[in-house]
Amino acid sequence: MVARLWRLARGQVRVRVTGASLPRFLNLCAAHGLMLRGMERTAWNELYATLSLQDFRALRRYMGRTGCRVHIVRRCGAPFTAARLRPRIALWGGFLLLAALCWVLCAHIWAVDVQIDPTLDAAEVMQQLDELGVHVGARISALDFRSIRWKMMQLQPHMTFLALNVKGNSLTVQAYGREPPEEKLDEDAVVKVVAAREGVVKSVKALEGQPVVQAGDAVAVGDTLISGLVPPTREEGGYRLAHARGAVEAYTVHQVDAARALETAGKTYTGKVKRQYALTLGNQRLNFYIGSGIDRGSCDKIIETHTLHLSDSVVFPVSLVVQTYVYYEPAPQTASVDDVRVDMLSRALGQAASGMDGTVTAHSETLAEQNGAAVLHMTVHAVEQIGVEALDDSTIPEIPPDNTDGGTP
Repeated sequence: MVARLWRLARGQVRVRVTGASLPRFLNLCAAHGLMLRGMERTAWNELYATLSLQDFRALRRYMGRTGCRVHIVRRCGAPFTAARLRPRIALWGGFLLLAALCWVLCAHIWAVDVQIDPTLDAAEVMQQLDELGVHVGARISALDFRSIRWKMMQLQPHMTFLALNVKGNSLTVQAYGREPPEEKLDEDAVVKVVAAREGVVKSVKALEGQPVVQAGDAVAVGDTLISGLVPPTREEGGYRLAHARGAVEAYTVHQVDAARALETAGKTYTGKVKRQYALTLGNQRLNFYIGSGIDRGSCDKIIETHTLHLSDSVVFPVSLVVQTYVYYEPAPQTASVDDVRVDMLSRALGQAASGMDGTVTAHSETLAEQNGAAVLHMTVHAVEQIGVEALDDSTIPEIPPDNTDGGTP
């Protein structure tokens, strides 16, 4: 197969040889190394054979010695095809244009798939990548991905992983990060545990420090729960300062107030639909409509983008954008208090539990209609951990000297 393709690339000729001295012709070809393939003798003075184009040109120099005549029956191969197509300028121009288009498609990035963790600012990450040269239309060979990764890790201190994978002319950006660590007080600092919200203490578990409250005590925001000043534990011991740690559970009460209008704007679709088309070439957009893409009527706007591609990894920098406007007439809708009860209660409970380090134990609520709105007042009872660390300004108290001289104090 490979040899046949190689012969076609060099060109070959099918000839008919006639004459009374065919043996002399064959001997001459053998003497000068001219290879005849596919020989077929049809008469005592006629045979057919196939030669390469190079051997055929050499044969012309020796034909006068053989007394035979050679007629070309068929020509095939790349040299003859190129000779036939040489005058066709449009064809060659189209071929060159296709080759240039293939080079542009394969050598540049024309599609970017973004997979960025929510802990990172996706817009900021893509802007920084754009400043480093990673964008649609960038030449792949000009991008040093190792250097780009290193610079991005410097620009994004909370980024833990960044991958830039090129497949075909598509780029996939994968980035993961971590939540910024909470600020912690110095381990050597004197710290106390105070109440983050008011409540009634349920239990105190002090890992370090001196508890100053017990179960059943009512505390307000900022009250000390576990002190960093630890009293002596033996007769001759003294006070010491510590980094207080522990958990303090308390019964707490949360109040949630919410309101929702019972009359809302609805939609009645009229059946009128309008479409606008645009073509994007790389980073350029060509609109096939007059004016802006903002419609002043009441309508839903749907945008669809159809990108021309050969496969998932080979994408053309051409996209058709279709903007569809579906028009409607505003139609007010009125709901009752019972219709919105479940949704309002679930939202209120979610709001109360979102900032809570504990569990909800009970809740009570009143939901009534006031001035065309549903008004909710909810009381949520919970058991939660209310202790937070704060700097302690306590100092070790001075111990008065012992009176050893027997005098009056």
